[in-house]
This record gives sequence, structure tokens and C-alpha cells, in this order.
Amino acid sequence: MRLIVSNKIKISTIITIACILCLAGIIIIFAKSYFSESIFYVNSKKYSVDHEQGSTMTYYAYSAPSVEVQILNQDRKVIIDHEEYSISKDNNANSIQYAVNYPSGHHYKVEDQSGFFMVYDHNGDIVSPISVYVGGQRILQDGEELYNPSSLVIAAYPMYHSKQGSLFLFCLSFILMMYGWCAYRYENFQRLLFLISLRWIWTQDPEPNDFYYFTCKVGGVLVMVGSFILAIYSLQLDIFS
Repeated sequence: MRLIVSNKIKISTIITIACILCLAGIIIIFAKSYFSESIFYVNSKKYSVDHEQGSTMTYYAYSAPSVEVQILNQDRKVIIDHEEYSISKDNNANSIQYAVNYPSGHHYKVEDQSGFFMVYDHNGDIVSPISVYVGGQRILQDGEELYNPSSLVIAAYPMYHSKQGSLFLFCLSFILMMYGWCAYRYENFQRLLFLISLRWIWTQDPEPNDFYYFTCKVGGVLVMVGSFILAIYSLQLDIFS
């Protein structure tokens, strides 16, 4: 009987370890792919690299037209829905400036002020970066371009793209999830937490009671819920590269 129980324990332990290793492998592969990807936004649509061919980069977004960027030394040509937007880069002493020309003949100046973009029309007036959305649909105002000049500049130059998600927060959420599961599931881990807390020094009974085990389980559940929320947040957070 003892041999049978021992074998069962060993088999269950092996299966648990194998599942943990498989899960860890899947998470590592996912993290390497997801968090290494650079993205940018055009009209609130998230774009990432679709493919590269020579000096042409093509970016893809769900339910939105693809963005094609042709690299011409420091200048760029952005193509969206068969419409071509040319961008010329000008480095001066105070800031980086871009001349953005639209197929309609309109032209704008985009000035990079330490990562903050200022847009000026042909009269030198500031163009508002704020767009109006109703029910998830963008409503163009009088004289407003479909694609903001600063969005075209961001799409054209990878140095303005951002890293997708936060790997640090994602790893932290995984660690917290494991902590919460152990605090909920394993009595030996709960005892270890009791010893680490040093409560046994000033309590009359140096052993944890039923209420302590109950609070460990409740705390473990709360930590797991919090770690899940943190994981979702880490996937949605974009880090400027």
C-alpha cells in the first residue's frame, strides 16, 4: 500500500512539474514575441510590422488599411490606401523638423521638441492634435486631415515607435500569481510565511491557528486576482523606445 501511494505521489509530482515547465515555456515564447514587437498608432489603430521588402516597410493593423513606408535616405514616403504622403527631414540647431506633403497639395511642418510634436500649417498656425471620436468612429472637423501629420511622421520613423507592453510588470504578475497560488494551496508554504512574519515570537501559541490558515487562503486568492489584473495591464501598456 505504501509503495502504491508513493508511486502515485511521484507520478502526480512529475505531471505537475511537467505542466509547470510546459506553461513556463509557452509564457517565455509568448513574452519573447509579444514584448519585443514595436508598434505605433494611426487614428487609434495599433500598427506593427507585417513584412519588409528592400527599403520598404509594410505595417498592419486590424480593421484598418495597411501603412507602407518607403525609405529614401532621411526622407520617407508613406502610402495609405494608395495615397502618397511625402516627408522630408530637416535637422536644425534647436529641434528636428519634418515637412509633410499631402496628395491634396496641403503641406505641414512637424517639429519634434524632445518627443513632443508641434504641428504647423502653411500659414504657420498651430494644428490641434486632438481628434473627435463618437462611438469609436472619428469625426473629421472642418479643415482636418484624415491622417494627422504627426501620426505620419511617427509611422515613418521607427525611432518614434514604442515597445508593446511591459515585460517587467508581466514577469511581476507571474511571480505574484505563483505566490498567491502557493499561499492558497500549500500548508507548508503558509507555515513558512508564519515563520518569516516572526509572529511566533510574541504569540502565546507558536503554531498558526485555523484563522491564520483561512486568512492565508483569502490573501492568496486576492493576490491571484490582483496579479491577473496586473498581467492584463502589462499587455496594454506601451513603452516608448
